[in-house]
Amino acid sequence: MKRTDWFTEARFGLFLHWGLYAIPGRGEWTYAMDKWEPGVYENLIHQFDPQDYDPAEWAHLAKAAGMKYVVFTTRHHDGFCLFDSHYTDYKITNTPYGKDVTRMLADAFRAEGLKVGFYHSLPDWTHPGYRDPESPEFYQTGQVPPLDPADHKAYQDLLYHHIEQLMTEYGKIDILFLDYTSQHKANEDYFDRERILEMVYRLQPDIIVNDRLSYFKDNVRDFDYYTPEICIPNQQQQVKGKEVPWETCTTMNNHWGYCPTDEAYKTLHTLTSGLIGCVSKNGNLLLNVGPEPSGKFPPMAVSRLKDLADWYRINGEAVFGCGRSDYTAPYGCIYTQKGQTIYCYLLVDPMGDLILPQIKGKIQKITLLRTGADCALVDHWGFELLRPDEQRIRTAGALAGDVLKIELK
Repeated sequence: MKRTDWFTEARFGLFLHWGLYAIPGRGEWTYAMDKWEPGVYENLIHQFDPQDYDPAEWAHLAKAAGMKYVVFTTRHHDGFCLFDSHYTDYKITNTPYGKDVTRMLADAFRAEGLKVGFYHSLPDWTHPGYRDPESPEFYQTGQVPPLDPADHKAYQDLLYHHIEQLMTEYGKIDILFLDYTSQHKANEDYFDRERILEMVYRLQPDIIVNDRLSYFKDNVRDFDYYTPEICIPNQQQQVKGKEVPWETCTTMNNHWGYCPTDEAYKTLHTLTSGLIGCVSKNGNLLLNVGPEPSGKFPPMAVSRLKDLADWYRINGEAVFGCGRSDYTAPYGCIYTQKGQTIYCYLLVDPMGDLILPQIKGKIQKITLLRTGADCALVDHWGFELLRPDEQRIRTAGALAGDVLKIELK
C-alpha cells in the first residue's frame, strides 16, 4: 500500500490562506506589493483578534462539500506564524486572540474525519537570510540586498526548526505543502532540501510532501505528489517518464487571502467541472478560501461550499475513488471511472441525444444521478451513420453540471 493511496482516492481538499494580511484585505502578497511604512504591517499583530473563529464549523462545511482533507497556512511569506512558534515572537499567541489556531484547526478537522495538512512558506520576507527578486525589497526598490552567509544559515535553521515543531507537536500530519518554488532559485538548493526531508519523514513516516523544494523535477529525488497551480492540465502529470500523483490548487475568487472587494467568485459549474477535470486526469483539486480577520468565511465562500455540498451529495460518487477512464468521452462531456462504472459529467446542456463512443454492447444501465431516471439506449433510428462501437442515448433531461452513471456489463 502506497502512502499516497488515500490522497488519490480523496480527490478534493480545502486550502486555507489566513494571516495578518486578512486585516488590510488586499491579498496575501500585500506586504510585498504595497508600500508599507517600516513596522506598520508587523504591528497588525496587535489587531489580529478573530473572536468568531470556529474551526469546527469550517470542518463541517468542508466535509459536507465532499472535501477529504485540509491544508492550512501555518506561515505565509510575510513570516507571521499561525502556530505557537518556539523560535519567533511574530506569532498568533502574541496577538490579542492569544490562542494557537493551528492546534485548534487540526483537532477540529480530525474530529470530522478529515486528513490534516500544513502549508509552510519557504520564503520569509522578514528575515535577512532570505533574499529573492520576488520579495518586498525588490518590489519597492528594484534591488535585492546582498545575502550574508551567516544570515542565510540562520534562516535555514529557522525554517528547519519551524517544520520540526509542526511535525512533533500537532499529532499525525498527513500532508506537508511547502511553498513556493522560485525560478530565481531554480539552480540551487537554497533551503537544504535533504536535511528537511530526512527530518520530516523520520518524524512523520506516513506523511506525503509536495514537490516545491525544487523548481526542476527531473534531476532531483522523487516527491510524493506534484502541484501545478490554477489550471487543469491536459493530461495525467508525468515526471521522469512516470505518471505521478498530482493536485492543482485554485482560489474561489481571484485572491488567496481575504479581499472583500473581490466578488469574482467562480460559479458552481466552474468549480464542479474543474474538480471533475482534475479527477479525469488522475488528479486532485485543492480549493482555497481566504477567511476574514474575524475568523469567519466570507459569505460568498460559504454559499459556494453549500452549493458544492448539494452537488456532491448527489454526484460525489463520480469523484471519490475515481480516476481517468479507459474510454473517450463524447462531445461536451468528461469521463471519470471507478471499476466497471463510468461517470459522464456534462459540461454543456445537451443539444439532444449523446453519442457514446467505444461502448456499444457493453452497457448494463445508464442513470441520471440527479433524478435517478434511466437513460434510454436508442437503437431504432439515427444510428445509420454511427460507427459500429458508438451508442446513441437519451439523456433523460440532463443539464450542464449533471452526471450520468454508466454501468458496464
